[in-house]
Amino acid sequence: MDEHTKVSDNLSVLNDIIFGLETIGVKIDDEDKALRPIWSLPSSYEHIKPILVYGKKTLSFEEVASKIISEERRLKGEDNTSSNSILVARGRPYMKKNNETCVRCWKCEKIEYIKYKCPDGAASENSSDSNTSTVSLAL
Repeated sequence: MDEHTKVSDNLSVLNDIIFGLETIGVKIDDEDKALRPIWSLPSSYEHIKPILVYGKKTLSFEEVASKIISEERRLKGEDNTSSNSILVARGRPYMKKNNETCVRCWKCEKIEYIKYKCPDGAASENSSDSNTSTVSLAL
């Protein structure tokens, strides 16, 4: 089989040849029909050849053809998923910087910063904490 043609197309051609031979009266064993596509697989399918040959005691052409087609789909699907994973990996930066200059402080009503950065808020929180500690010491 050629590396650049689809395996399913090659299986279809092989199936047509086998059908033509059987119509003229040539007797072909089912195991021979099953081994022929395995032998003619391209080099990218070398890993599946032993699995197909030694997996079962008897081989059928339909079973081998379906496994080869599913392997072809799996290999083509890997190419698609790798390109999709590249697209998924591209996204927002880890920490997105907020535009804090347009936010109004709740404490002092200035537009320069937000509440937790307010210098007046930190002073009032410290003074309220010191008053509470003083009150608790006075008791």
